[in-house]
Amino acid sequence: MSTDLDRDRAGQEPIHHPEELSGWFAVGNKPRERWGTGLEYERLGVFTGSGQAIPYAGESRSLRAILEELVRSHGWTAWREEGRPIALSRDDTWLTLEPGSQAEMSSRIHFNLVSMRDELCDFVSVLSQVSAAHGISWLGLGLQPFTALDAIQWVPKARYRLMSAHLQGAGGHGLDMMKRTAGIQVNLDYSDEADAGAKFRTLMGISPVITALFANSPLDDGRPNGFMSSRAAIWQDTDPARCGLLRFALDDRPLFSAYLEYALDVPMMFVMRDGGWLEVRVPFRNFIRDGYQGLTARMADWDLHLTTLFPDVRLKRFIEARCADSADASLAMAQVALIQGILYDSKATRQAWELVSRLTWEEFQAFHLDVPRRGLHAEAGGRPVLSLAAELVAIAREGLGRTAAATGTADDALFLAPLDIILRDGESPARRLLRLWENSMANDPARLVQHLAQVNLDCYKC
Repeated sequence: MSTDLDRDRAGQEPIHHPEELSGWFAVGNKPRERWGTGLEYERLGVFTGSGQAIPYAGESRSLRAILEELVRSHGWTAWREEGRPIALSRDDTWLTLEPGSQAEMSSRIHFNLVSMRDELCDFVSVLSQVSAAHGISWLGLGLQPFTALDAIQWVPKARYRLMSAHLQGAGGHGLDMMKRTAGIQVNLDYSDEADAGAKFRTLMGISPVITALFANSPLDDGRPNGFMSSRAAIWQDTDPARCGLLRFALDDRPLFSAYLEYALDVPMMFVMRDGGWLEVRVPFRNFIRDGYQGLTARMADWDLHLTTLFPDVRLKRFIEARCADSADASLAMAQVALIQGILYDSKATRQAWELVSRLTWEEFQAFHLDVPRRGLHAEAGGRPVLSLAAELVAIAREGLGRTAAATGTADDALFLAPLDIILRDGESPARRLLRLWENSMANDPARLVQHLAQVNLDCYKC
């Protein structure tokens, strides 16, 4: 966890000038044979009968009760704040909590997708099994479908108190983002700055296509909300200084220096000192130069600051794709395969970038704004996103095949199968869910929960 640097000697090292951070991202450089992939997968906790969001606190029928049972009976280790469990770990798998009691699995680093699938299967199965006794289910969905913002209980983490205070004044939907949304994040390696730049630019360029392909948050308060991905729309109205698109990513600029300059100028939220959280409200560049209320900048503060930036693609010492709604577990694996097929094969990376490279900045912004509402029916410079998505999946499939041939490993293209169904039917998960909600589910929350809580890793049934 990044906050461990608060106590490490490296984390306590002071920063006197921004130039001292110039080599930060290069530490993540890895040779091709060491590239792995990580998954961060969020699910929404709800009561099985009503679909209402679960609370954190409570002796039973609560997130805390589930966490304590996982510690007591399933070998997980708890990380606590003021005695309350706020994260669990087991065999390098992490279960962390988002502000509205969303549960997130942070996977181990994997070098093949079969092992990632096995880890994901174990996590979802155990969490579902333990939760069932409490009348709780977990949904792969991008937005709480029935519960209003004020009715969702906060997870009691000091970090979230400070974050919420900042985001309330930074955009229209910061608290909705924190408490009501759930997503999927895919983490990948790079070999050097040029490789990182090509991957980052391509991923930023195709991020709206990925958002459309996996759009899965069409319901709000039990009714259609007019969006395919309301999660994406909420993120677009959260904090413009730290969310959304990064224009420099689409230019041919050295990535590490450009991202460093961007991050230095984003206002900070907090630092950690001696295990406690302290508010800081200046850009990191100013913090290095002037300090803040007696505090001076440390390396741990920079590491922590990078975790408070939320663009659709994020750079740390690896690259994070953060542009998709949560969904069925098989779709989580499909997203990993899609992105890995594109970014871990240089020809596929170039081909994917060529799909969007001719868009002007204005066209790209319009594309980005159009996707949350219209999903696969949106347009990019006059071209239907559905057609772009089909080309993207084909590029990924060929990229996975070339990677398998070059490395002598299994071809992970089988994990793309759910996307073939989406492309065949022309329906994102959101549009299909709306059709089922109005018909076979008969607008019944219990039926929706039963459908979305399935532990399904073999095929796409959403």
